[in-house]
Amino acid sequence: MTAETSRTGRQRLAPEVRRRQVLDAAVAVFSEEGFHGASMDAVAARAGVSKPLVYAHGGSKDELFAACLHREAERLLHAVQAAAGDTGEAPLVRLRRALRAFFHALTTRRAGWTVLYRQASTGPFAGEVDALRRRIVGQAADLMAGGLGVPRPVALPYAHTLVGAAEGLADWWLGDPEADGVGDAEPADVLADMLLAVVGPGIAALTGGPIPWSTPVSDER
Repeated sequence: MTAETSRTGRQRLAPEVRRRQVLDAAVAVFSEEGFHGASMDAVAARAGVSKPLVYAHGGSKDELFAACLHREAERLLHAVQAAAGDTGEAPLVRLRRALRAFFHALTTRRAGWTVLYRQASTGPFAGEVDALRRRIVGQAADLMAGGLGVPRPVALPYAHTLVGAAEGLADWWLGDPEADGVGDAEPADVLADMLLAVVGPGIAALTGGPIPWSTPVSDER
């Protein structure tokens, strides 16, 4: 059971549910106001709870921001990992799914992306964002090394390039008012295919020939 009713008739939520409510509100406030501009009063108002409840379930402002950062980072990493799929599939299909998951997280959870890549990219939390980025780059390097049949150190700079390009494309999509009108498909599909169209020739050049993956990108939807 996740909730019960108090003697006053007010619903009491289980601690994990209340914490999720506070974190959801905090992510929204931090994404809009930034770390320094955000206040615990604003988080409480957005969550519809008292400020003491925010402190009880989120800690201090620093602790609350760190909790938001960790949650959004783990959500993004898990989505990318899960999307890579079965290792028996063609690596290009797995790579596209991972990219699509990355862009889906961006386009459907803008506030989370803003907290991760804009509000926390500098300052005391930058190291944690960098650690997340290294984990994503490592996933891409492993996937590319397996598909290309090259040592991981050879694939690693290509993985850095791929992730950097994905981040740049994501920032463009968020910041350009005309970006929403690009393509008729889901934004995550459009962005994933756009990125693969750019990096595909470079990957092919690494092997000295066609990309050694059997399934065309357009076949995986």
